[in-house]
Amino acid sequence: MATVGADPIESRPAAFAAVVADHWTAVYRLLHSLAGDPHAADDLTQETFLRALQRYGDLRPESNVRAWLLRIGTNAYFDAARKRKRARTGPLDRDLPAAGPAPGHALETAERAEQARAALAELTDLTRLVFHLRAQEELPFREIAAIAGTTEQAARWHMHQARTKLLARLGDDA
Repeated sequence: MATVGADPIESRPAAFAAVVADHWTAVYRLLHSLAGDPHAADDLTQETFLRALQRYGDLRPESNVRAWLLRIGTNAYFDAARKRKRARTGPLDRDLPAAGPAPGHALETAERAEQARAALAELTDLTRLVFHLRAQEELPFREIAAIAGTTEQAARWHMHQARTKLLARLGDDA
């Protein structure tokens, strides 16, 4: 049997389980927003927490754990995107399920939701990241900038771009 502290993972505080419980949903939502696929988001969320566990001992007590985890998740997403881009040999066909018949308002709501998803997919990864962090996670631009690896002013610009493009795509009734 290994001695206590011999294995770096064994020396991790049990508090990491609380970190996972507290932040899993936020990390998953971010990665689902970026990847657009629940299965990819699951995989990336697991990857994020594995990376975080490996670096947990280096985390300073005054650090913003949520921002730190979202940054790790963002890096995991961009790493996976680079790998997919290198492995891609041709255009990818997106097999989107056809919307089934829905009565009146439900059909209109489903169509608007699909339009919104398509509009978000047209944004650059960085602009979509900033939009998600601001609109869904309600983070201040200072934290968004730290997570996105950019300046606060650039984060504000990307949010403006997201709003402008989404409003143009979705029309005035958005």
